[in-house]
Amino acid sequence: MKGYGLFYYIAEAFRGLRSNSVVNVLALGTITMAMLIVGVFLLAFFNLRGAVNTLGERLEMSVYLRDGTTQQEREYLLTILKSERGVKKVSYLSRAQALELFKRELKGQEALIEGLGENPLPDSYEVSIDQEYADAAKLEAMAKKFSTLPGVEDVSYGRQGVEALAGLLRLVVYGGTALAVFLGVTVVFIISNSVRLALYSRGQEIELMQWIGATRGFIQGPFLIEGMLLAMFGAALAVGVLAGIYYSLPQIAVVFLSGPNGLDFLPPPVVAYMVAGGGLLGLSGAKVSVDRFLE
Repeated sequence: MKGYGLFYYIAEAFRGLRSNSVVNVLALGTITMAMLIVGVFLLAFFNLRGAVNTLGERLEMSVYLRDGTTQQEREYLLTILKSERGVKKVSYLSRAQALELFKRELKGQEALIEGLGENPLPDSYEVSIDQEYADAAKLEAMAKKFSTLPGVEDVSYGRQGVEALAGLLRLVVYGGTALAVFLGVTVVFIISNSVRLALYSRGQEIELMQWIGATRGFIQGPFLIEGMLLAMFGAALAVGVLAGIYYSLPQIAVVFLSGPNGLDFLPPPVVAYMVAGGGLLGLSGAKVSVDRFLE
C-alpha cells in the first residue's frame, strides 16, 4: 500500500510490543539469558586466544648440548637452528649462566644446590619460536628434529602447558559453537511463538487488511521488525548484564581467563555482531510465524 514506509512499520512494531507486553517481557528475559550464555563463551574464547597468542610470543625451546661438544660442532648446530623455519632467535646459554639463572629463581634457597658439587646443568641454545608455531604438533615435530642433530643431548619446551591451553581453546571453540547453534535455534523458537501470539491477537485486523487489498509485505512488515527488535533488545541487554558482571568481579577471580592485558571484555565489533546476530535470529523466527499464519 502506498504512503507507508519504514517508519510506519517501526511504529507498528513498537505498538505490537506494547500490546503484548507480558508475553514480550517473558520472551525478552529468555532471549537475554540465552545471549548471555553465548556472551560468556565469547568472552572465554577471546581471552583464551589472547593467552595462546601471548604464549606464542614468549615461547622458547631449550636445546641442551652434550658434554665435550667442540666449538666447531656448536657453530654448525647454531647455523642449523637459525635456518629452521619458525625460529626467530637463537642465543647461547653456558652452564655457568644457567646456574646463575637457576639460583635467582630459587629466591633465597640457594643452599639447596650447594651440596651438588660441580655444576650439573649443561650448555644450551635457547631458541625463540615464532608465534605461528605455537601449536603442540608443530612444536613436537620441531623438538624431535632438533634432538637428532649432532651434539644435542636433549630438547625441552613447555609441552604440557601448550597442549593444555590449546586443548582448552579447542573445547571452548567447539563447545561454544555447538551451544551457540542450540541457543540460536532456541531464540528463533521463542520469537516465533511470541510473534504467533501477536498475530492471533490481531487476527481480525489482519483479515480486514487483506479484505481491503493490503499486500503480504505490508501485513508482515511490522511483525518482522517486532521480532527483530525483540531479539536485538535481548542481545543488547545480555551484553549490558555481562559488562556489569565483568566490571564488578575482581580480576583475580577469573585469572585463568586472563589475556595479555588481564581479563579483556568483548571487542566492540563482537558486541555489534552479537546484537546484529540477535536481530537476524529474531527476523528469522518472526518470518516463520508470519509465513505460517498467512498461508
